[in-house]
Amino acid sequence: MEVHPEKCVVVHFGRNNLRHEYKIGNNVIGDSTIVRDLGVLVAESCSFSEHVNSIARKAHAVLSQLKRATTLRDGKTFTKLYTSYVRPLLESAAPVWNPYKREDVQTLEKVQRRALRMISDLGSSTYEERLKKLGLQSLEDRRRRGDAIEAYKTINGINDVDVYDWFNFVQDRHSRNTRSYENDLIVGEKTRLDIRKHFFKNRVVKEWNSLPLDIRMATSTNSFKNQYDALLLHV
Repeated sequence: MEVHPEKCVVVHFGRNNLRHEYKIGNNVIGDSTIVRDLGVLVAESCSFSEHVNSIARKAHAVLSQLKRATTLRDGKTFTKLYTSYVRPLLESAAPVWNPYKREDVQTLEKVQRRALRMISDLGSSTYEERLKKLGLQSLEDRRRRGDAIEAYKTINGINDVDVYDWFNFVQDRHSRNTRSYENDLIVGEKTRLDIRKHFFKNRVVKEWNSLPLDIRMATSTNSFKNQYDALLLHV
């Protein structure tokens, strides 16, 4: 099966990229500053802001459709509609494009804020109060929770990856009986660029190390999830 030149594009990553011209046979492949890969928009700067804006627009459109199609928007009914048809749009492949810019974080959160304002039986409650009454979490907290779950599964060999390809541990660095050694904490790598600093293996370090030892030592993924959620309720 031959590759079709007109269906291919080149993305020049890196500030010092020489932007060479590439060909398939005698056909020059066009270049692009942004490309969709497995449903995720990736810019040549490795920024996911365009992807965040794209999925937020889609989610707002679905919310508008739900608003036009429903007259009963009580907490129980509309929450199920939102979590079934809207929230998945905002969370698909989130570990890949997890935003670190506050502007992007707020762009996503505005969708959920709007959805909760549509619910008719919550009165004049604040966003945080509405979340608590409906048993929901902010989208930012859900992404943080997802990172913690993936870290647990990786560290405990549930994911089919070599844990040492992802994480470095204090116990591998020295044998001194310090608190971090005792808890076998993760050591983050030194980074120069924000894109690397907020990559999964680095952004999860602080979140994982801050968890109580009994949660990190949970005996199963479900147990980890339950203990993590219980911790959030008391924070």
